[in-house]
Amino acid sequence: MIREPVRVLLIEDESSYAELVRAVLADSHPSQFALTHQTSLERGLQQLAEKEFDLLLLDLTLPDTTGMETYARAHAASAATPIVVLTGLDDQKIALQAVREGAQDYLIKGQVDGKMLARVIQYAIERKAAAEALRESEEFFRLISENVTDLIAVLDPGGRRIYNSPSYKMLLGDPDSLRGTDSFNDIHPDDREMVRRTFQQTVETGRGYRVEYRMVPKNGKIRFIESQGNAIKDHHGKTCKVVVVSRDVTEHKETVASLSKALIELNRSHEELKNAQMQLIQAEKLEAVSTFAAGVAHEVRNPLQTIILGVDYLGNHLAEHPTTVMVLEDMAGAVHRADGIIRGLLEFSASKKRDVKDEDLNQIIAQSLRSVETELKSGPIRLVKEIAPDLPLLRLDFRTMKHVFINLFMYSIRAMSGGGTLRVCTYSQQVKEDYKVQGRVSKHFRIGDTIVVAEIEDTAPGPDERPAQEQPKGKETGLGLTVLKKIVELYGGLVDVTSGHGNKYTLTFKTNRG
Repeated sequence: MIREPVRVLLIEDESSYAELVRAVLADSHPSQFALTHQTSLERGLQQLAEKEFDLLLLDLTLPDTTGMETYARAHAASAATPIVVLTGLDDQKIALQAVREGAQDYLIKGQVDGKMLARVIQYAIERKAAAEALRESEEFFRLISENVTDLIAVLDPGGRRIYNSPSYKMLLGDPDSLRGTDSFNDIHPDDREMVRRTFQQTVETGRGYRVEYRMVPKNGKIRFIESQGNAIKDHHGKTCKVVVVSRDVTEHKETVASLSKALIELNRSHEELKNAQMQLIQAEKLEAVSTFAAGVAHEVRNPLQTIILGVDYLGNHLAEHPTTVMVLEDMAGAVHRADGIIRGLLEFSASKKRDVKDEDLNQIIAQSLRSVETELKSGPIRLVKEIAPDLPLLRLDFRTMKHVFINLFMYSIRAMSGGGTLRVCTYSQQVKEDYKVQGRVSKHFRIGDTIVVAEIEDTAPGPDERPAQEQPKGKETGLGLTVLKKIVELYGGLVDVTSGHGNKYTLTFKTNRG
């Protein structure tokens, strides 16, 4: 590969010295240098304007200018061109001043040989290129640091500030005044030790870490900062500086917090809307059941009265045969029981307008028990109450739910015709596992729901819903258990019936906060 010769402009008024320089360069490296000679600064500057050169050899004493003015004009005309100053022994101080002002080197006339001159030229070009690269790099870094909102800091291994970008001004004041200060002093005291440990890890391991902490600016208003440190190592591989790029995330955190709060409020509003919708649906269902119950009761009651009259007639005219009398008595008991259910349906449907609001289940049970006090005393039936205080309120129609409990109490009272014990219990709890009704998992209640439970337990030999031949004879009043279950379901509850050494009715409701 053929290398291009180094283009050198020599501005020297002594022609003999110029020829000496040409000869020295030609003898040392015949094809490496291309020398152009001018005898005055004016002509030399004109040459620089017309043609590009790799290096300028400049004599400071020329016909049209001398001393530092010569260097200053040449440097101003072509700042990118490296300059090597030529001077005599008497002008060595001026040459040193020129180097301090930006010249790459100087040579004393009469003390230059070919190898030295070639080496000085090459070094001057390389130093100028390195200086220009450094300048461009610094300018690039300066432009970045001045035009980004991120906080850029350079710290020494002890955490003291070497450089802070202009973006620090809004947070900590003039960046120049921060130089040499301890970067940990502005960190919130509760976070300071954690940040110091993280910084020390970066210094010791050379690996960068991300950390979030609080900073306390001069105005005292705490800011949340997210920082990423990166180590700069020296030629021995040890960390000599740490570059920390930080970002103020206060507004972001506040926005996230506001969005989270809004989401919680939205979910709460959604749940309230869903509950209101469910209450409306339940109210419509209750209205439909009430209407249906009234229709069924009216349609069935007239035929039922005819059957009652017929059974009474047959009982009066066929009393001679014992078996016939027993069958008629069973029929009469069943028919009167059905008539009682029909009257219960009519009573239930009598008031179509329900007053659904927050109610205390204990109060409903207390009033229901007062309504059956006479039946309890005539039993005689012992009442055991295990009532939990301060139950969560439930969305119920007081009158309808009182009717439900009266009917359930009467089931137990009638079942204990020879006396017994009636236990009434209430409590609330949180569902911690799958909730089961009659041995099956109910999807009505989920884990985490708060429920209110009412238990009615008697010591009768079996459930009230027995075959007709096992029921007490005579007239009975009240709604059937199936109808009661449907009514409770309309208010978001469930009824579970179990029997063994007695009957147990368990009513479970989900609270408004569940």
